[in-house]
Amino acid sequence: MKKRLYTSLISGILFLSTAFIATSCSDSTDDFVETAWNIENFTVNETQWGWNSDLNRWEAKRPLGYIDEFIYEDGAVIGYVFLGTQGINEVQVPLPYIKSFLVDDGQNGLIDFTETISFEYSQQRNEVTFYIEPSDGFQDQDAKQSYNFRIVMIW
Repeated sequence: MKKRLYTSLISGILFLSTAFIATSCSDSTDDFVETAWNIENFTVNETQWGWNSDLNRWEAKRPLGYIDEFIYEDGAVIGYVFLGTQGINEVQVPLPYIKSFLVDDGQNGLIDFTETISFEYSQQRNEVTFYIEPSDGFQDQDAKQSYNFRIVMIW
């Protein structure tokens, strides 16, 4: 009697474990999802910034031919700016990069403002627009500096 009970118990465990393994694994290649990415680097020199009076910001547009509708709709696009000097004190900072300033304008005293460096991209125009946007909307010529940007597309 005990022998039949043990045999039945072992057979039941073996059957259940086989059924569990068979239903939890799939041989289908449709279940395999591959991740891909592309990295584009851009340099915007201080002379290449143009003032957009509608949005009160400095802009520089660059072609971004790699972006397509799938990446735009279902992927991720991440931007970075490099600050400092390469090989010395350079850091890679995710965009938007926001910095506050307190400057003496020589007439009214101290002025507090914030500057945002960021980007936007358009799949329809296949371009990326980098921008420097002052919080006070003032067209500050000193804001136009050379920057190195990195755009990372993941899908």
